[in-house]
This record gives sequence, C-alpha cells and structure tokens, in this order.
Amino acid sequence: MGCAASKGDKSESHGRNEVSSSEPPNWDKEADRLRDSIQGLGTDEISIVRVLARLTNRQRRKLLRVYKERFNEDLATVLETELRGAAKTVVDALLYTPEMYNVTSLKEAFESKDYDTVVSIIISSRNDSLMDMKEKYFAEFNKTLEDDLSKIPDKDVRHIVMSLLSVDRSSAKKRADKEAARIRATLLFNDGDILSLLCEKVGRNQLRETLAAFLELHRINIGQFIEEKCSTLSKKAQDTLKDCVLLIENPPQYFAKEMAKADELKILRMMVSRSEIDLYYIKKEFLSIYSRQLHDTIDKQCRFDYARLLIVILELRGQYSESAKKR
Repeated sequence: MGCAASKGDKSESHGRNEVSSSEPPNWDKEADRLRDSIQGLGTDEISIVRVLARLTNRQRRKLLRVYKERFNEDLATVLETELRGAAKTVVDALLYTPEMYNVTSLKEAFESKDYDTVVSIIISSRNDSLMDMKEKYFAEFNKTLEDDLSKIPDKDVRHIVMSLLSVDRSSAKKRADKEAARIRATLLFNDGDILSLLCEKVGRNQLRETLAAFLELHRINIGQFIEEKCSTLSKKAQDTLKDCVLLIENPPQYFAKEMAKADELKILRMMVSRSEIDLYYIKKEFLSIYSRQLHDTIDKQCRFDYARLLIVILELRGQYSESAKKR
C-alpha cells in the first residue's frame, strides 16, 4: 500500500425565539434566557440546549463573554455545576471548539478501545483540521496522536490511518483539473493502489474528479475494485478504504449510514461535528436511504434523556440555512 481539553478550551473557538443566520442574535436576551433556564424551579435542560444549539460555535463564544459581563459569572462553570448526565454531556459537546471536541473524543475513544470511532474521526476530518488536532493532542496529553494510533490492533487499518494523517494538503489547489484526473484514474486502474491516490497532496475536489473519471473511463464500481485489488488486506481495512472514498464522493451519505448504526454518544459527536457543515444533507440522505426520518431513528435508538436533547439539536442545526453551506 502506498503513501509515502481542558475546560478552559471549551467554546474558545464551536420553535422558539430562534436566531436566523441572516440576523445577529440579541446577546442580552440570549444571556437572559440562559439565566432563566438555569435559575428557574429546576434547571431547564432543553431550554439551555435550545439556546446554545441555535447559535454557531463562534456565536457561543460570544455568548459566554456576554454572560460573564452581564452576570459576573462564568457560564461554563455554572453549567458544569448545574447539569448532570446526558444534559452535561450534550452541553459539553456544544461548548468545545470543533478541534478540541475531536481531540477529547479521540482520547475517550482510545481509553475505551473504540477504534472504530478513532478511525471515523481521522478519515472524516479535513486536512487542516487534522493538523490542528495533532498539535492540540500533544499539547493536551503530552503524547503524539501517532503514539495512540499505534494501538489500533488491525495493522492494515493502522497503516491507512497513519498514512492519511501524514499527508499535508496545505498547498493543494481547490479547482479540479479534469485532464489530470483522467490520467490519474487510468494510473489507478493499472496499479490498483487506492491508498496512494487518497494520500496524494491534492484537494478533495481533485480526488472527487479522479474517482468520477475512473467510473466514466473504466465502468468499474470502486467498492468492487477495492475488494479485488486489496484482497490481501483485512476486511476492516477494505471497508475503511471504501469509507474514505465515500467521504470524498458524498460525505452526508457516509454520516447517514454511520448514524443508522450508532448509539447516542456517537450520534451526538457526528451531529455536533457536522452541525455547521452538512447536517441538513445528512438528514436528506438518511431519509433517502432508509425511508424514515433521522429524528424518528434517534427517538427509537437512543435513551430518552439523550434523544430529547439530540432532537433539539437536529431541529435547530439541521436546517438548510444553518448546515447546508459547504456542500
């Protein structure tokens, strides 16, 4: 195969009185709503999640500052004290920066030996996010991400993930070169080295164009091609390569399929991670594939205390205006 958080990091980066992306929030009112939800007769967990989820990660940062100025209290500390169980886990996820949330999720996955989640985070992250994660992982845990990736028991999967992590696409062009894609597609057909293609220092648009050219020129399903050309690899490694390809061709479809078999914590991670990218399209793909709504699956698949909060996030962040900007 080819190829050569601490609490202080929370929110320092990620029907019903909703804030439209086209109009700025009334920060004092948002802070007041949170205050009322916290200080009422029993903490109103759904209202807290609703206030946070209708804001972007960047807006949540500002809300924490406004809350501090308005009430002379650190909101993250207040919520840490007031919340328990599912509500605390969900709010923590909303308050982390995207990179620190991934870093924390990776560490938890390593500790529980949930290597499927580790692999999913790595292969689904953008190259610039991976570079940030590597730095933050070392700063937070005093060890490299590669050190912990070496624990992945499947050596073929480990090689794929380590290879992808080593690629620097910072100089990649955004615009695809169709002629170069056709040439590279033919090379792929001849050498069968899909990992080498995935690890080239080109952008996602170029990779997508190459895969499209491969299908057009050679009329071979890429999944079947991987099974034939990578038959010496483990089944899990073959599936990982197929997932990498799907993430290039259609990321929402990948996440829809992952959510269909995930528990509440994995669904939470995916929803929060994709909440400003393509959650709207994930909902559409889920309906197209399974002929049922994602929120119905969450309701049936997740424990009640999680399901009610996840559905709030899906309702607010899964709108076209909020999470269909980066197709």
